[in-house]
Amino acid sequence: MKLLKNKEIQLIIGIVTVLLIAFGAVSYYTVKNFADSVNKIQIQQNIGVIGAIAKQYPKSESDIVKNFTKGFQEEYEYGKSILKKYSYDENLSLEKNYMLENTYRKANNTIGITLIVFWAVLISLCVFCFNRIFYKIRKISVSAEDIVEGNYDSIKGDTQEGDIGYLIYQINCMSERLSENVHALENEKIFLKRIMADISHQLKTPLASLIMFNDIMKNDSTLSEEERDGFVLESKNQLDRMEWLIKNILKMAKLEAGVVEFTMEEADVSETVQRSLSPLKAIASEKNVDIRLHGSSNIMVKHDINWTTEAFSNIIKNCIEHSKAGGDINISWDENSVFAQIIIQDEGQGIPKDELPRIFDRFYKGSYSCNPTNIGIGLYITKTIVEGQSGSIYVSSTLGKGTRFTVRLMKQPL
Repeated sequence: MKLLKNKEIQLIIGIVTVLLIAFGAVSYYTVKNFADSVNKIQIQQNIGVIGAIAKQYPKSESDIVKNFTKGFQEEYEYGKSILKKYSYDENLSLEKNYMLENTYRKANNTIGITLIVFWAVLISLCVFCFNRIFYKIRKISVSAEDIVEGNYDSIKGDTQEGDIGYLIYQINCMSERLSENVHALENEKIFLKRIMADISHQLKTPLASLIMFNDIMKNDSTLSEEERDGFVLESKNQLDRMEWLIKNILKMAKLEAGVVEFTMEEADVSETVQRSLSPLKAIASEKNVDIRLHGSSNIMVKHDINWTTEAFSNIIKNCIEHSKAGGDINISWDENSVFAQIIIQDEGQGIPKDELPRIFDRFYKGSYSCNPTNIGIGLYITKTIVEGQSGSIYVSSTLGKGTRFTVRLMKQPL
């Protein structure tokens, strides 16, 4: 029975059992003492009667003693008729039997005191046990009120086996889950506030430029056709930049919110690298940067092809922007039993040592940033993508010699 698992029930049963044993022992002792007393009084009474009769009739001593030791049925009726005259018969109550009166009173007193003690101990036991139960209930009530007020501390102790212990355990679990949900909501609120601030800040400059271009074209009637075409082209550039900003900020928001589900599939690393290079070949060619590839075409590892392509593209684009005209970018990959490793290295101006720990921070632009439209989220997105697939990314750099990015994709993602 589940009820017997409760400590309070076990305590009550244990103490009641002890009390019953004690009561039984006292009752047995009282009854035995009463019977011994009655036996002793009867023997004393018989001795007195034998002595008195034998003193009067010494010749009949053996017959008299025989009635007390062998049986009394032969003389019983005769003796009964004599004593009846003095109201002394079998119906005489114990209270009127002066020989047994004191013994009977002592037995009654003993049993009465035992019952009173038993009742007092039983009441004390009930009060003690119920006080323990209601103390725990009051404690649970206070904790429930604290949870309503936003205090999610667990109820300490009282987690032993039993219904109340299980109830406390369930309330603690509920409190932890509520705390996690509240913190998640708070983080989500902070996240939304930060994203809105980021979007507002990043769109402010191109939007202000668009408003200015539009006002000039609207209000300045002296503009030539060529100047108008120039403002239209600038407006298009700002719109393109806004589109690019919004797309990348939305990517960042999805990754930060954890709503992106990576599709992990076995794929060749070389193919993913080639895909990441496709949209960047024109930019590299324009800057006369030569991209060299080194690696086997049979390195298979589980990764999300599309998001990993995005991550590699961000790194390569960053290397192209910081490379000198006519420079080289080397991309190599290999593997071991644990991970596949991709190394992307440029021959650019490098990154100062004190800036290395911050280059993966969101919206961080280094002191050597050469692209005025850069907002500093590409490498942040790359790091989030790689780590989201249980991978890792490292960077090392030497000023004047270039920067080296190392990406490791686990063969068995955690």
